[in-house]
Amino acid sequence: MVIDPIPIRLTDGREAVLRCPASGDVEAFLENYRVCVAETPYLNLTPEEANRFPLEEERRFIEGFGSSPDKLLLSCFVDGVLAGTCDIVFQTNLKARHRGGVGIAIQRRFWGLGIGTAMFRAMIEVARSREGVTQLELEFIEGNARARALYEKMGFRVCAVLPDAVRLADGTLLNEYKMILRL
Repeated sequence: MVIDPIPIRLTDGREAVLRCPASGDVEAFLENYRVCVAETPYLNLTPEEANRFPLEEERRFIEGFGSSPDKLLLSCFVDGVLAGTCDIVFQTNLKARHRGGVGIAIQRRFWGLGIGTAMFRAMIEVARSREGVTQLELEFIEGNARARALYEKMGFRVCAVLPDAVRLADGTLLNEYKMILRL
């Protein structure tokens, strides 16, 4: 799925744009994800795993979003720099097509500028415009208070917990929380 670019104004007054990434953005997309994974333990991959993604595989990943009517990938560009990405994937089977899953990753230097809020507003708008979709879902890892605050601000509520779902490199086990937003 592809949508028109969305201009946004950041809390520091700068302008940014939310847009679907093109295959020419693949290197910036990979670098953004590598930076995000290195900055926080709250994403699903380790930095070592993120560094193993081949360029062509990521290009196909990005193009797959653009060619699918059931998935949307948005990137935020600030002063020409890829600051973060978010995605929504809609379920397609009959019993679950009322659901969509959301994910987000923003580089630390761009936190607190309103990018996450703008991305979620765009995703929620897309979900609301899709016939039959009645709920969005996401997960966050225990300790990720910033993310949880954003999700709750956008209307998501915790509905389940998966105990000890994530094991950090030092052996620490963390819970994973599932949240939903009823549209």
